Amino acid sequence: MQISLWNLGFQTVNFLLLVFLLRRFLYQPILAIIDERKQKVARELQVADQANAEAAALRQQYQDKLASLEAEKQQILRAAQQQAESDAASLRKATESQLDELRSRQSSLLIREREEAERALTSHALHIGLKLAEKLLLDEAIARDPLPALQTVLRRLDALPASERERLLSSLIQQGAELVSVGEVSEAERVALQATLSSWAGQSIALAIRVDPSLVVGVEWRVGHLSFALHLRASLEKVRAETLPR
Repeated sequence: MQISLWNLGFQTVNFLLLVFLLRRFLYQPILAIIDERKQKVARELQVADQANAEAAALRQQYQDKLASLEAEKQQILRAAQQQAESDAASLRKATESQLDELRSRQSSLLIREREEAERALTSHALHIGLKLAEKLLLDEAIARDPLPALQTVLRRLDALPASERERLLSSLIQQGAELVSVGEVSEAERVALQATLSSWAGQSIALAIRVDPSLVVGVEWRVGHLSFALHLRASLEKVRAETLPR
């Protein structure tokens, strides 16, 4: 096979021309487009990086703001808690002060009422004492000696209506008389008492004598069906019945 130099040269020129034309009108625009796209991608990446940086900055600002708000909230809560504790302490102190004042007033009132009650009781006791003294100092309310007591009894019997005195005399003759005394009565006193009683009745009257220390002071005469209590126990019981409330 023979190779023509002219054909080889002609084909070589055509190839070089084709390469030149392709490079000139095809590869360079394509390369320019590719380069432009690379630059555009780079710009977009730069913009994206900038946006990411701004987003990261905004996110950091947001987190910082949240942290600041949380710290402020905690501070407000602590301040509110401290204020509440302070208010509670002040209220407790004021309440305790009011309670102390109330207890002091009540204590003073109780002391005043107790003093008034004691004065009232003292006054009442004095009144009762005066009433008792008045009752005990009445005419022959208490007789220490049997003979004066008998004379008092006989005076009271003389003051009775005639019919009542006759009935009493009859019962006295039948039942006799009895003397209740705090202590022992001597024989001489017994004889004098019986003589006085028989002289008043006009005939001999039987006389019984009994000792009863519970009378405290005084005597009690039982003449016929009547009884005359001339002792302290009876006087006290009478005063108590008349003065003390029921």
